[in-house]
Amino acid sequence: MGIRKHHNRHRVPEHEGVEEDWLMSYADMVTLLMAFFLAMLSVSHVDPVLFEQMKKGLRSDIGKDKDVKTPLGEIKHDLDSLLADQRKRGEVNIDLGRDGIIVEFSSSAIYDPGKADIGPSARANMDKVADAIQRIEYYKFAVDIEGHTDNIPINTLQFPSNWELSVSRATNIVKYLIGKGIPSERLKAAGYADTKPKVPNVDGDGKPISSNQAKNRRIVLKIH
Repeated sequence: MGIRKHHNRHRVPEHEGVEEDWLMSYADMVTLLMAFFLAMLSVSHVDPVLFEQMKKGLRSDIGKDKDVKTPLGEIKHDLDSLLADQRKRGEVNIDLGRDGIIVEFSSSAIYDPGKADIGPSARANMDKVADAIQRIEYYKFAVDIEGHTDNIPINTLQFPSNWELSVSRATNIVKYLIGKGIPSERLKAAGYADTKPKVPNVDGDGKPISSNQAKNRRIVLKIH
């Protein structure tokens, strides 16, 4: 009579495999969530003004601090104070925009017509801008300078068109700010000629609107 041998093999209970199924589902869910948030981040645009307002609100509510300061807010406050006279005369407008602080100078407050040299009063204004930026420690703010003209053509040996004029005006401000101690890698100059008017240069009949042309001749500094 033969002896039946029993093979003592270790078998994994069927219920253990079932219990581990949830790990796969959980891992899939985490992967999908990560992909979703990465996609959201890739198309998102951080609004620095809204971010500072939210941060200020949280500090005020949680810390009960009603005098919370934010870097962009401090710079704007300083500029409002330092350029108060120029603001009253309508030579400059300062605002908190989506991309940071927007400082807009009328062209006549900085340059003579058809020129790109920065006058004495304009240099004093640029000194105030540089001072306000450099007062905030530990924050490396960048400044984009834009030159804009009206639609009146210019054709001189130095400036064959409004493109050269607008670029030269923006570049000269960059050079001046570098001389005031702002690192060159934090500055950018761009000239747009008459391609980005604030208001129409001409009316419906094609006639020039001198008051609008004056508004379109401007220098814009974006601090971000």
